[in-house]
Amino acid sequence: MGSTRSARPARAGVLAVTAALLTTGTALLAAPAQASIITSIQSTSWSYTDSAQPKKSFVNPAGDAPIGAKVTADHKKHVSKSYFTFDLSGLRGAKVISAELSGKETAVADCSAPRGTELWVTAPPKKTPTWEEQPKELSKLPGPGSLDACPSDYLGWDAAPTLQQAIDAGRTSLTMVLRLPDDQQYNPRFGRTYRPLLYVSMQKNVPPATPTALKTGTHACAEAPVVSHGESTMSATVSDPDDQSFSAEFAWWPVDHPDQRATGTRGVYSTTTSFDPDAQLADGVTYAWQVRAYDPLASSAWSETCRFTTDFTAPATAPVITSADYGYEGPGKGGTGIPGDFKLDAGGDTQITGFEWNVGDRESAYVAADRPGGQATVRFAPPTGGPMSMYAAGVDTAGNRGPEGEYRFFVPDNGPSMACTPAQAFLGETRQCKFSPHGDNGATEYLYRIDGGPETTLPAGPDGTATITVTPTDAAKRYDVTVRARMANGNLSSTSFNEIPIDRGLPVVDVPDGVMTAHPAVFTLHATLPNSVSFTYDWDYGDPVTIPVGPDGTAQVTIVPAQVGQHWLDVHTTTAAGLVSGTSGVNVVADTNGPTIASVEFPKWSVGNYVTTPGTFTVSSPIPGAVSYTYRYRDGDPVTVPAGPDGTASVVLTPLTVDSQYLNATTTFADGTVSEAGYYSFSPRSAAPPLSCDAGASGNAQPGQVIHCTATPVQPGLASYGYIVGEYGGPGTEVTVQPAADGTGTFEFTVPADRTQYTLWVRLWSANAAGQRTDLTYTSFWIPAGTSVSRSTAAI
Repeated sequence: MGSTRSARPARAGVLAVTAALLTTGTALLAAPAQASIITSIQSTSWSYTDSAQPKKSFVNPAGDAPIGAKVTADHKKHVSKSYFTFDLSGLRGAKVISAELSGKETAVADCSAPRGTELWVTAPPKKTPTWEEQPKELSKLPGPGSLDACPSDYLGWDAAPTLQQAIDAGRTSLTMVLRLPDDQQYNPRFGRTYRPLLYVSMQKNVPPATPTALKTGTHACAEAPVVSHGESTMSATVSDPDDQSFSAEFAWWPVDHPDQRATGTRGVYSTTTSFDPDAQLADGVTYAWQVRAYDPLASSAWSETCRFTTDFTAPATAPVITSADYGYEGPGKGGTGIPGDFKLDAGGDTQITGFEWNVGDRESAYVAADRPGGQATVRFAPPTGGPMSMYAAGVDTAGNRGPEGEYRFFVPDNGPSMACTPAQAFLGETRQCKFSPHGDNGATEYLYRIDGGPETTLPAGPDGTATITVTPTDAAKRYDVTVRARMANGNLSSTSFNEIPIDRGLPVVDVPDGVMTAHPAVFTLHATLPNSVSFTYDWDYGDPVTIPVGPDGTAQVTIVPAQVGQHWLDVHTTTAAGLVSGTSGVNVVADTNGPTIASVEFPKWSVGNYVTTPGTFTVSSPIPGAVSYTYRYRDGDPVTVPAGPDGTASVVLTPLTVDSQYLNATTTFADGTVSEAGYYSFSPRSAAPPLSCDAGASGNAQPGQVIHCTATPVQPGLASYGYIVGEYGGPGTEVTVQPAADGTGTFEFTVPADRTQYTLWVRLWSANAAGQRTDLTYTSFWIPAGTSVSRSTAAI
């Protein structure tokens, strides 16, 4: 027997043609119903009987299946029936929706004779049928329908009732006989032969199996657990021989109220299904439940009945946690890997039957109380040191978790100690470093690393100590040693952090005073690492240079800094054995070799004397041998002046504006070399003369009005005043005013009478005998059409 989701491809075409061409009675298969499948079976064996040999049966012979009469060449008449057997064992429990049995005609004695072929269900034969011992023919199938052809490639019978009756009767096989009716059976004119194979194409459905392996949460059905919220999920193993997409119906009800039965469904897409009724459950109720599987055509039997009891009320008491072995006060007891007892107390809350406890994410577990509302003891060995907290919550029989209690405690360090012999030594000298256990913890072995390398295990001696031998040879390494002890109790202690003290033999560098650019500086190097034979140095991370160590353990290096600012001189030594010392890095600040500039009248970076006041600027070199200085003032042409016997030079400069003044100078030495530039900046003070003017009693200026003004002296060596009256920035006539004995200057001017609605400006300055003018003072007057006048005065 074979089973597929659709009819065999060869049959599909036949069925389609048959729909139009059947001339009698059988119905084609209906469209497949949801959850059913189309399958086909074929006869598993056949035989025929022959009236000419009435005691013989012909089983699965070669050739076609004969029915009716035929006369052979020896003039004997042979009357035959053909028997076909189907295996029904794979259809147990199936509901046949439709079924069609078909066969193929291979030969017809006379196509003009009407076809009288019949198909009968027989009683189960006790042995292979013979003509003399034929099984009883029980019922005839309606049909056949056939194609309008002779012989016909297709004959069909409606087999659904017959198959369903056999399945319902529990038969595992079905035998049918293909024959002619009595009025044709003995007449050779009606004889026919058929292909010795019959097919049944059917649409069927097998109900889902009764669910098994029922569970409430993680509990088997027989356990009848007490559950908390989220623990009442009902699950079962389900299957449907026809379909993997079917459904399950769960039903639950209070045991003492079966009339309150509730249901819920779930689609099934695998071998298990579940339903969570949590939102529909009441607290403190015992429920029964069961489940069945169903598809659109049939359902399984209800499963066995399971029970559970709800408990949704969590304990209200937070456990109290205490410990005699660990507390929070320093220095603290115990240590990493040292077990301690912690007592959890429910405080008499009988709902609490156990405790869930944890210490951060390090360890957690459940422990049962010695009685409801009682106590439990947890033994915990801290895996690390430092402050910790243990948390515990009371749990009831349903798994409801109450509020947490907290216990804070401190785990002191108990890592092993390390002591090296000698305590201090140079790089390259061998050291013996001994590990010793903390307190009375004892040790069976030590696990250590040097500078984060692989962890090495070292057995401890009878006294619990162990010694490592280390010869530090790399000045760049720290030789940090981390070590843990495997204590006598088998646990690991905390980690101790140690460093092997090493004198890395860093050379000492003497830096000369007054290092400056373009000038040789001599550095003295001192070796400290024993047996050093050479110094290797680099300047500003350049190429390294190696020089020998002198007999006195020193050497000198001459360096000419090329730039002003910070520089780095790195130095190390190397021994005859190739051992390299640590590196000394010395920060050297090189000053400029350019000249310094100074002035009493105009200090550097400051506001000095008044504009037009001469100032003396003295230039000097920090390096002996200056023959001249070349300076440039306010981006003017360079000017060279000779150096005096003391190596300095002075120049007199007169600033003529109040903006910032810039001066730079270089030194020329006897060998013709020129230094870097020295820079100087200063600001002259404004000498613009203050100006006050009248504009009538009201302070307003009117067309044709005479205005009187007074200038107050500021400029040292003042010889005259000058002014211009006109529009701002426009042309005007310069007027010179001689100062009075007190240095003030007075003048008057007449406002033009032919204009209004404009601003009239007065620009004023003073000058010394050399004609050098100060910066300007501005005063303005608004000449309105009416009488209003405004005035402002400013020095620019």
